[in-house]
Amino acid sequence: MRVTTTRGLAVALGLLVAALLVDAAATIYNVREIATSVEWVSRTHEVLASLEAALSSLKDAETGQRGYLLTGDPAYLEPYRDAVSRFPGQVAELRQLTLDNPAQTARLLRVEQLAGERLAILRRGIDLFEAEPDRARALSSSRQSVLSGEGKRAMDTIRSEVAQMQRAERGLLQERAAISRASARTALATTLVALALGLGLVARVIWLFARNLAVRQRAAEVLHAERERFRTTLTSIGDAVVVTDTHGRVTLLNPVAKALTRWDDGDAIGRPIEEVFRIVDEETRDTVESPVTRVLRDGAVVGLANHTILIGRDGHEIPIDDSGAPIHDGRGRLVGVVLVFRDITERRAGERALRDNDRRKDEFLAMLAHELRNPLAPIRNAAHTLGLLGSPDDRVQWVSGVIERQVGLMTRLVDDLLDVSRITSGKITLQREPVAIAAVIAQAVEIARPPAESRKETLEVDVAPDVGWVDGDQARLVQAVGNLLDNAIKYTEEGGHIRLHARALADEVAIAVRDTGVGIPADLLPHVFDLFTQADRSLERRQGGLGIGLTLVRRLVEMHGGRVEAASEGPGRGSEFTIRLPRLALDAPVPAPTPAPDRPPGPARRVLVVDDQPDSTDSLALLLRLRGHEVRTASDGSSALEEFARYRPEVVFLDLGLPGMSGYDVARQLRAMPEARDVRLVALTGYGTEADRERTRAAGFDVHLAKPVDPHAVESLLAS
Repeated sequence: MRVTTTRGLAVALGLLVAALLVDAAATIYNVREIATSVEWVSRTHEVLASLEAALSSLKDAETGQRGYLLTGDPAYLEPYRDAVSRFPGQVAELRQLTLDNPAQTARLLRVEQLAGERLAILRRGIDLFEAEPDRARALSSSRQSVLSGEGKRAMDTIRSEVAQMQRAERGLLQERAAISRASARTALATTLVALALGLGLVARVIWLFARNLAVRQRAAEVLHAERERFRTTLTSIGDAVVVTDTHGRVTLLNPVAKALTRWDDGDAIGRPIEEVFRIVDEETRDTVESPVTRVLRDGAVVGLANHTILIGRDGHEIPIDDSGAPIHDGRGRLVGVVLVFRDITERRAGERALRDNDRRKDEFLAMLAHELRNPLAPIRNAAHTLGLLGSPDDRVQWVSGVIERQVGLMTRLVDDLLDVSRITSGKITLQREPVAIAAVIAQAVEIARPPAESRKETLEVDVAPDVGWVDGDQARLVQAVGNLLDNAIKYTEEGGHIRLHARALADEVAIAVRDTGVGIPADLLPHVFDLFTQADRSLERRQGGLGIGLTLVRRLVEMHGGRVEAASEGPGRGSEFTIRLPRLALDAPVPAPTPAPDRPPGPARRVLVVDDQPDSTDSLALLLRLRGHEVRTASDGSSALEEFARYRPEVVFLDLGLPGMSGYDVARQLRAMPEARDVRLVALTGYGTEADRERTRAAGFDVHLAKPVDPHAVESLLAS
């Protein structure tokens, strides 16, 4: 409808223009009759105007020259220069206009001569003023010249000549105007007819214009209704909504926004958004930039913020998520911002509950490790003691070996379980340095070869001489490669074949472990690195483990910026795991692995063993006595201090979880004694995290050993 009305208005305007053109054509016909008189009248007006303009230029030149001579300010020379530049053209125009009038031509020559003389005088005055070096004297001389009246007399003469020309032209104008009026009356009748037609068309245009206004009014009403619908929609949605103008002032709050901000319409409308919507960082309590401000600055949608607290008008605090988006009109111009936010108190409480559950899980795993390690310690000690007793019965030696191997397996399972938990929660940091891949593989193979040989499996190692270096934590890389070897040994039948090969490929190092074992089903292959995933989940499965070894491999490799891949042709056809790590561009030679020299038995030591578990105390004491050491024992902190004062041991193996007085307290009291300054304190505990080691170092311990302790490590410590 609006388009049709606008089109009708355009048609009416076109007809009006056409009528005016017809009227113009008729007028031209009549004007031909009076063209001559009109031309003369027009020329007379031009002569008068040109005379006035030429006289005005002379006045401007004189005024500018006087201002400069009286003040010395060069700014006054601008009108002088403009007038001098205009005057020749104005005279030339007058000469052309008066060619048909000899009398006026003669007068114009006289005016041109007088004007030239006057302009020359003005120029000389300026030159004399600028030539005088003394500015004060120049100004004084200039004032006298100006006040002398010489310029006024010259200008009066020029004005007189110009006035005579003007009177002559006005006389001609009266004669020619009379002729023009007579001719104009003839054209009047024609003009009246055209005027009547034009008035009719104007009336039509006015009617159409009024109709167009009515259409626009109806469109405005529709737009208002749409805006009300938009407002109603915003006020009825479940999230809090605040709308602002382009200056960031609040124009709308829906009921949810009022409830969360504690502001009502009467107080909030027109206020800056920062007053109504106050947000701070949940952790630092620093003020957070409003999404509205960011939208107005960037003109784009602003995503959800995290860990933001909304402070209501009454000080009440609510955790929220918020977002802002620009509002554009039909032409794409920014006309406001809509801010949407929501109360996430319940979600934040759920997140806290998850964090608490995660913390309790870590605490449970640490406690589980502690409770498992405590009974494993006397078992390992007892098994090693059986071997030291030297019984001629091979079955005793076999039993000792079985127990030690199974204790080692249990210890590794506990360590892997704790490592997965720490890596998942981001509590493990790498001690990075340039690491030779050959050294990593040598150390991992050294650990893996005994269990492989016990299963009569062939372990082939092929490391390229140029395999190079990586930036990493050697202990963690050894753990990753060792886990792959352990996995291959565990899932390969006795007498099988395992091959480890390492190569340098462009900018990375590839370490692959290939076995002839049970293989991996195709449906399990994509999930083989997932936590607690195993190929054989049946009750009669022959392989042990918790399904966390490969998860540890992937996490540790990814922490080094690498990746691990698994491949298998299916069940019974073996599998291959490949670690790929970024390679360092180092040319240093790869150190050849050297076996640790056999340490000769150390001297006999005076040792004090303190543990509240009799089995742990007695088994370790017996083991040490069989090695030739003198051993005393204690079961709590107070008796340990008393025994130390009587016995004066060189080494103290001290459990941390003692009744009454903890091992930390005992260590601090011992370190406070002058006689215990050179004693080596060894912490024995089921807790083995880095935080636990930091606590024992702070308490004064020299060594931290996690249960079950390797007897060889104990003997090495005593021999050092």
